[in-house]
Amino acid sequence: MVSEPKTPLISALICTRNRGPSLSDTVSSILKNTHPNFELVIIDQSTNDETENAVRVYASDERLRYVRTATIGKGRALNLALAETKGDVIAITDDDCVAPPNWLEAFARIFADHPKVAVAFCNVTAAPHDCTKGFVPVYVREDDALITEIREKRHARGIGAGHAIRRGSVEKIGGFDNLLGPGSKFPSSEDFDIAVRALLAGYHVYETCSVAVEHFGYRNWEQGRELTRRDFNSMGAAYSKPIKCGRWEFLPVFIHEFSRHVLWPPIWDALRLRKPRITRVPAFVKGFVDGWRTPVDRTTLKFFDNPAAWKIKDLP
Repeated sequence: MVSEPKTPLISALICTRNRGPSLSDTVSSILKNTHPNFELVIIDQSTNDETENAVRVYASDERLRYVRTATIGKGRALNLALAETKGDVIAITDDDCVAPPNWLEAFARIFADHPKVAVAFCNVTAAPHDCTKGFVPVYVREDDALITEIREKRHARGIGAGHAIRRGSVEKIGGFDNLLGPGSKFPSSEDFDIAVRALLAGYHVYETCSVAVEHFGYRNWEQGRELTRRDFNSMGAAYSKPIKCGRWEFLPVFIHEFSRHVLWPPIWDALRLRKPRITRVPAFVKGFVDGWRTPVDRTTLKFFDNPAAWKIKDLP
C-alpha cells in the first residue's frame, strides 16, 4: 500500500516588538488554522520580556518556535525569518491582527496553482472601532488578480498585514530591504518594495479576496497624520531605487503613485473647499530625496545598510 505524499510545510510568521499580551490573540488564531502541516515562527525584537512571557503559554505546541533577537527593524526581522523558517511558502501577518482558520490553506493554494508567484496579498479588514474618532488601515479588493508585469502594480496595493512570499524567489532577489519597515531608517513600505522588486525580477504577484485577516491597529486622527507622514516618506524612498538604477519600466508606476496618491488628494480637497491634506507631498518628496542619497545595490535593488561596504561596491 502506497501512502499519500505529505502536505508541504507552510510557515506562518509574526514579527513583533513590545506588544506583550496583545500578541496572544494573533498567535491563538494562527494555531487554530486548519492547514495540516504548518509551523508558526515568532521573531521578537522586544526591549522587555512581556512578549516572551505572553508566548510561554503556547510553549507546549510543537508547531510554534519563538526567536528573540537584538536586531532592530522589520526588514532585518523578515530576513532573519528567512533563515529561521522551514516552509517554502511563508505567510506573514502583523502582531495586531487575527487570521481566519483557512488563512494558510488559501495562501498554500495560491502558490501551488501559480508557480511564478513570489508574493501574494490577502484582504485586510478593520476590527470594530469608532469611525468618528479614528480609523484602522485596511486593504479590501473584490476580486482576485494575478499581476504579471510591473506596470500592473498600479492597480495592486496589498499591505503587509496580510501577505505571503515564496522563499526561493525572494531569496533570489536578495531578501527584504533592511532599511525598510517599522524601526528602520525608512519605517514603512517593506511590503510595497518586495512586490515591486519581485515584479522587476520577472516574478508574479497575486492578490486574493478569498480570505482576510482582521486588523486591530486603531489610530486616532492625530496618529493617522503621523502614519501618513511615515508611510509616504518610506514610499518615496522605496520608489527612488528603481529609478536611480535605471529601471525605466517602473516609471509608469511611479508617475501613477505620485499623481494619484500624493498630488491628487490635496487638489481634490481644495476643489471641494476643504482644508487640503498636504502631509503626503513633503513626506514623499523628502523620502525620495533621502532614498536617492542612500547607496543602492543595482543587482538586488536593496539599500546598502553597511557603510563599510559602500567603499567596495559599484555604486550608482
